Amino acid sequence: MKLKSLFLYVFILFFINSCQLNQLSVDISKKDLFSISFVNAVPDTFEKKLKFVFNSNSKIDTQAKISIQEYIFKNYDIFGGPALRSLEGELNLKINIEISTENKKIIKKLSTYKRYKSNELNPFAQEQMIKALESEMQNELIKQIIFEVNAFEM
Repeated sequence: MKLKSLFLYVFILFFINSCQLNQLSVDISKKDLFSISFVNAVPDTFEKKLKFVFNSNSKIDTQAKISIQEYIFKNYDIFGGPALRSLEGELNLKINIEISTENKKIIKKLSTYKRYKSNELNPFAQEQMIKALESEMQNELIKQIIFEVNAFEM
């Protein structure tokens, strides 16, 4: 019985090893090959984060281009129960990006959603919470953009 289970383990390990299953490797050095352009609606904080990630301040001649064509940030209040105030809020951040080279071009719509409790007694604290959540959502979208750029390069 032990010999049978040992043989099974060895066979499974050999099978997994022969399939060449390995992690997707991302070449970070290629991120300098993209130039970034924005529409006027994109906030400065998001622009700075993207320029930092893709090193767009470099003077290298790039053939590939990332264009942020639309930036929509909306706040929805969700009402319920006997209270006159909203119980929850939902933040929605959507962007449209275009990644293009001489040969290929893709247009993607990326979005992220967050919900928060809006039973805060201090309105200033609620505004700061919304700003912090927007920054977090921007970071999530940057990760999605990096993923799309890496998928575009494959």
